[in-house]
Amino acid sequence: MRMVSLPSSTLLFFGSFNPVRAGHLAIAEAALRITGAEALWLVVSPQNPLKDDGELAPERHRLAMARLAVQDSPLRDRIAVSDIEFSLEKPSLTIRTLETLREKYPERRFALLIGSDNAERFDRWVRYGEILDRFPVLVYPREGYPPLRTPLAPRLVFLHDVQPGVGAATDIRRRIAGGEDPGDDLSPRVWRYIRENRLYGYDE
Repeated sequence: MRMVSLPSSTLLFFGSFNPVRAGHLAIAEAALRITGAEALWLVVSPQNPLKDDGELAPERHRLAMARLAVQDSPLRDRIAVSDIEFSLEKPSLTIRTLETLREKYPERRFALLIGSDNAERFDRWVRYGEILDRFPVLVYPREGYPPLRTPLAPRLVFLHDVQPGVGAATDIRRRIAGGEDPGDDLSPRVWRYIRENRLYGYDE
């Protein structure tokens, strides 16, 4: 296994977080422990150009849920939630966000944290080669997406000690709309917020 140490870096974990799951926080915490990174930011994306936004909850709700979820993390002092993409042109482009963050925080060193599902299609990202040239890209395993299937593998850093991400936000949304309790897949704070705001088809 290739070891990675990024003690002075800030990991950027992009996502729609629709909604943020307990699994997201588990991955974030594991990445912090493995890399020794100074911080990790959950970057809430208003619109991913590679995803259908038809089921997206309003961005303000997804941002609020991410902030609530972080409150329960034992590493909450090192995890923050960023709305940087809310003020940028849509759809969200990672390279544009990275350039903005570098300008805004010149003292920070940034690295990306993505799932092996995204690694498999990383060559579809705008200016992906430039991203790889300028920033470390760390990959955590996702169930059903073996990390070594991508030809870009030699330029990526695989975090094999992270438990594979299981489940999907689409399944959680389906269960909520069907009147089911998502249980441990959501933090109690996030589940309460969904009920109070009647998101994802929730109806008492």
